[in-house]
Amino acid sequence: MQATPPLSGRGNWNSVTHVIGLTGGIASGKSMVARMLVERGAAVIDADLLARQVVEPGQPALAELVARFGAAILTADGQLDRKRLGAIAFADPAARADLGRITHPRIAAASQRAIAAWADAGAKVVFYEAALLVENRAHTGMSGLVVVATPNEIQEARLVSRDGLSLEEARARIAAQALLADKLAVATWVVHNTGDLPALTREVDRVVTEIETKYGSIRAPSSATSSKPSSSPATSREVALVTGFPAFTARRMIAKLLAAEPDTKIYVLARDKFAADADHLLDSLRAHDRAEVLIGDVCDMDLGLSSAEYRSLSKDLTWIHHLAGIYFMGVDDETARRVNVVGTRTVLDLARDAGRLERLVHWSTAMVSGDRSGIVYEEDLDSRQKFHNAYERTKYEAERLARSAMRRLPITIMRPSIIVGDSQTGEIDKLDGPYYLMVLIATNASGLRLPMLGRGDAPLHLVPIDYVIDAAWQSAKSLGAAGKTFHVVDPNPMTARAVFEAVAEHANTEKPRGHIPRPLARAVLRTPGLSRLGRGPLAFLDMLDHTVHYDSSNTTQALTGTTLRCPPLSEYLPTLVRYVLDISRSAPIPEHEEVADPLD
Repeated sequence: MQATPPLSGRGNWNSVTHVIGLTGGIASGKSMVARMLVERGAAVIDADLLARQVVEPGQPALAELVARFGAAILTADGQLDRKRLGAIAFADPAARADLGRITHPRIAAASQRAIAAWADAGAKVVFYEAALLVENRAHTGMSGLVVVATPNEIQEARLVSRDGLSLEEARARIAAQALLADKLAVATWVVHNTGDLPALTREVDRVVTEIETKYGSIRAPSSATSSKPSSSPATSREVALVTGFPAFTARRMIAKLLAAEPDTKIYVLARDKFAADADHLLDSLRAHDRAEVLIGDVCDMDLGLSSAEYRSLSKDLTWIHHLAGIYFMGVDDETARRVNVVGTRTVLDLARDAGRLERLVHWSTAMVSGDRSGIVYEEDLDSRQKFHNAYERTKYEAERLARSAMRRLPITIMRPSIIVGDSQTGEIDKLDGPYYLMVLIATNASGLRLPMLGRGDAPLHLVPIDYVIDAAWQSAKSLGAAGKTFHVVDPNPMTARAVFEAVAEHANTEKPRGHIPRPLARAVLRTPGLSRLGRGPLAFLDMLDHTVHYDSSNTTQALTGTTLRCPPLSEYLPTLVRYVLDISRSAPIPEHEEVADPLD
């Protein structure tokens, strides 16, 4: 359902504020252009968001729509079912006219208020993003019009992929709008979008330069501009949601946000059985004045929140840090899919409902490369790779969902490699993955020289948690981060053999000698005395002989000008070994320890 009413006259904004329309055909990428403008500090008003607000429960427009179209257009909790109403309006010109009669005057009034608020704040330029500016001749009262032009075949492909339409349905949606030629005929500026993100960035920069030459800086007076402001400049507090508690990554991200963003309100999503633990964490961080625990679950509809909680959260939310997922490599398919895929789909639904959303940071993993070898670039995902386990496969599927949603949402994807302990303290919450071999080698008091499980000649991609959190936070905040993927990795990883030889050296035990071929190593992992290594390392075992390198150009660029760098493993490996030895002495790992969900 799209609604773009004409703006009545010039409005009540002052004479030094220039309103510039932003439009384009369906699936042309105008929302991406709008996000790029916001990242450059511009004031952008989203007409579609205003259209949502005027039909919220309790608004007069919703009551009129129900009177005209019936209660069937409502969801179970009384919200407007936009898809159902849109299907009715799209199929019937009379219904579409009634929809416009009910909603357009209210959207126009909300638009005028939003523009006036930005003008009163001193904005020289306000962009008004709407789909049907040309069709409704709303552009005629504006200072200029930016049209995003996309080849027809790209529009069709995006609609088929994004909305699940057939090719015929996609073509019908495109045909229902004005021809691109008609929009180009009245355009002041044209942004050409061929699907190449760097090229689109250059196009936006070109148009911004031309606009600023004519009207002055597009940067709005508020430093907290939102990609989807409502009726006033986005001077309100930023609100962030962190999923994934009680995982170590989520704990560390909560602490990072509290330290680096003192004005941000933080919500921590935690299942009921972890709520007390989450409260204790906030107490320890002295953060209860600006942080709050929400009891819910990413696997449940609306995050398991009440209708009131969900509406309040979606109304205020500006950032989502989605860290929830199963990262244990030995997880079963059903559990991995429930948390990694279903959980991501639920969070994407929240992002679509969040009117003020500035960014969704989706935490994936470098392991989505599966069995690929050679160099994996940050924008690579689909390469017909195979996967070693359910963990890799479901994280790949979750990232596919996030990438598909990038067309309409400001999403940044983080892909850390294998996360190990803090480079300063060694602290880690669970001894998974490479730690099992560390424990075995570091506590080898027998004097036997244990063989490597596999040749160990490939790079072992380890990265410390403190660098991961700092680099991810900085990268997500960097200019142009929406729509990008960041490999958070050690650019110069040691080989697996070199790592475990160094572990033995720092623990004063015998270094590994020789190796056991992988097929035999798999059998060895199941033998008595080594069964504790079988909880997940059958997947980890493949990494010991898997020659892959992760390009991190986006991360390098985002961190340029900062002091952040990934410390070489050789610098902090002694710290990790000391931590492993201390933990092993105080609480040895049971051979048949029950596998726990590390992000449950």
